[in-house]
Amino acid sequence: MPPKRQKEAKAATPSKRARTGKSEFDNSSNALVDSLISDKLLGQTYCEELGIDLSKGSNAVFQWLACSSMFGSRLSETITMRAARGLLESKLSTPQAISEAPLEEEVEALHSEGNVQRAPSMSHYLNQTSKAVLDKYKGDLDNLREQAKHDPAKERQLIKEFKGFGDVAVNIFCREAQEVWEELFPFADDRSLKLAAEHGLPHQAAKLAVLVDNDRHKFVRLLAALIRSNLRKVPVNDEEGTVDSGGVSLALLPLCCVCMRPFLVSITGLSTVNFDLSTCTLAVKLQLLSAGT
Repeated sequence: MPPKRQKEAKAATPSKRARTGKSEFDNSSNALVDSLISDKLLGQTYCEELGIDLSKGSNAVFQWLACSSMFGSRLSETITMRAARGLLESKLSTPQAISEAPLEEEVEALHSEGNVQRAPSMSHYLNQTSKAVLDKYKGDLDNLREQAKHDPAKERQLIKEFKGFGDVAVNIFCREAQEVWEELFPFADDRSLKLAAEHGLPHQAAKLAVLVDNDRHKFVRLLAALIRSNLRKVPVNDEEGTVDSGGVSLALLPLCCVCMRPFLVSITGLSTVNFDLSTCTLAVKLQLLSAGT
């Protein structure tokens, strides 16, 4: 081949750096990602766990917005999940319904074990957010997207104007909203990327998305699995690419603690027995009770 043609052929060949695909990652990374998103306990999105179908439109996205404000609080995942389910099951699932509901009804919907003190403030924030969505965007969050011209940075800025929405709550919203707000994809907050890096996965959102073939739904499931595996202390074998979520027993551990409460009250003589359901440190709590503290 003449030198000139050889040079042209070389230039037309993509460099290793330019190639993207799952093949650029080792087998353990691919296996770990597959294990995380296929795990029954870890691999479902938070919207799926709550029964929110984002593909159904603006009302479903608003429901996730409302739940995101709760997950952005300092309450444990278990307590927040119960409060979110209480809101959705009460049919207070649209801006109109929340803004018109009496305060007592909203507080009752959000009231759950461990959330007694925070329920009134949650209700206030939700009420203010609902009114803002109605006043500024005619009750339709698609109008927020239009106002932001589908610019992710502008959308984040507008969402932060809602009462009670800081960076954490906005990040939580965007993590799952990107499944239907495609302009957000690929988005992963610092927390998710840090957890990914701890397991030897890419710590850039775009590279992490490559591991799921840039599939938005799988990407959201991967982020949810990373968050859950950390919150629930699930053993993850980075080298073998396996996850041991403990099956049903892990999911039922908080419930078991609640069910044992009456029994522990009866044997200790105490009027109340409190558990930290976010860590489920049952043995530590029992030791403290036996010591009379």
